[in-house]
Parts: sequence; structure tokens; C-alpha cells
Amino acid sequence: MEQELCASSSSYCSLLVEFVTVRCRPFYLPREFTTVFIFGVYIPPSANGKEALCELYGAISELENAHPGGLFIIAGDFNHVNLKSVLQKFHQQVDFATRGVNKLDLVYTNIPGAYRAEPRPHLGYSDHISVMLIPAYRPLIRRSKPVLKQVKTWPAGSISTLQDFFECTDWNMFREAATNGDSINLEEYTTSVTNYIGKCIDDVTVSKTITTRSNQKLWMTAEVRALLKSRDSAFRAGDKTALRTARGKLS
Repeated sequence: MEQELCASSSSYCSLLVEFVTVRCRPFYLPREFTTVFIFGVYIPPSANGKEALCELYGAISELENAHPGGLFIIAGDFNHVNLKSVLQKFHQQVDFATRGVNKLDLVYTNIPGAYRAEPRPHLGYSDHISVMLIPAYRPLIRRSKPVLKQVKTWPAGSISTLQDFFECTDWNMFREAATNGDSINLEEYTTSVTNYIGKCIDDVTVSKTITTRSNQKLWMTAEVRALLKSRDSAFRAGDKTALRTARGKLS
């Protein structure tokens, strides 16, 4: 079980609101999410809704700021309180009554359409029915196709070569070519210099086609992928020294 789910929890209790927070990292999680936070909330019917939401909002927003790529699931008995009044970007998933004709037990997530809620029988002697959440979220990688992009790579020594080009360039010729009498055509001057610099860069760089995916993180560069490959190779080979080195470079 420890290989499938890594979790930690904390709790909060006041006269206005009670909630427990569980942070977990399932074995499989869409790449666009870094972690999962699950809140179990109870707000008493007699509590001041505005003050209760203020306390709950503080805890949730603090974690959102610290983990902007996290998935947040806020579930519980909210009674007369509407969480969307303070967290407008959250989406409520339950669309049926959970206690008599009242819809008290709600589930909010920061991802629209993350789950489909279905009613289930009461647990024990509770007067609230159970709510089952069925995953309905489609990962980004399944919703959009990979995109091919042209990028420039800088081989070893290319920057030095480019500097040599610029040092040997007679930059005054661009100014003279754009001068007519006593006036300088700034647009022509700028365009000619810019085009020349672009031509020099094209001469020292190599263009190649790469594939980008919608769930690809900005920090997942070629260098990071190479380090991950080295780590995996060391792990498969059972080389503890190389594995320790690779993990140190990654961190």
C-alpha cells in the first residue's frame, strides 16, 4: 500500500468549523497535478457562515499558494454555507439532496467536471445519504494532440563563432545604407540590422523538430530528461553510487 499512496494529514477545530486535511500522492496521477489535497469539512448549523468560511478560506488559499499545481477536493456537511462565495473558481459536484430534501453534503473541486456524483444508501444510522464520486476528468494529454515545433539548438562553440561574426562586422554600413542626405530611415536601419543578426544566428545554430504535449511542464528540459534517464539506468543496473549521484543532480 505504501508504494501506491503516500499521504500526510492535519486537522483543525474551532466553534465555527471543523476540518481534516489529507495530502496524498497516488501512484498514478495526471502529470498536470503535482499533489492532491482532500478536505473533510463540517460547519455546524448554528455557526456564523461568513466567519466559518473565513477560517476555511485561509487554510485552503495558503495551500493553493504553496501548491499551485495541486488538485483540491473539499467535501463535507456545509449546511447553510456556500464555499463558492469565497472561492469562485471552485466547482460544486453534487446536484441532488443528501438529507431529506436538502442539499447539505457538498463536494467542491478546483477542476471543472472532475467527478460525477451519485447517491448511495445511508451509512449506519446517519440521516445523510452517502455520496459516491466517480472520476470524470480527462487528462490533458488525452484532450489535445501533440504539437510539433521548430527550435534552434546551439552546438558547442556556436556562441564564440557568433561573437566573431559580430566583431568582424562593419556596423556603419547599415547606417550608411539607411541614410538619405541628412536623415536616417530608422525602420530600414532597424530591419537591416535585425535581419543580419538573424542570418548570423541561423548560420551557427541547428534547427530541429521537437514534440510538445499539453501536460508537459516548463521545467522538463532536455537536461532534466537526460538526468532522469541516467537515474533510471543506474537504478536498473543496481549501481548505488551512480544512482546516488544522479539523484543528487536532479534535486
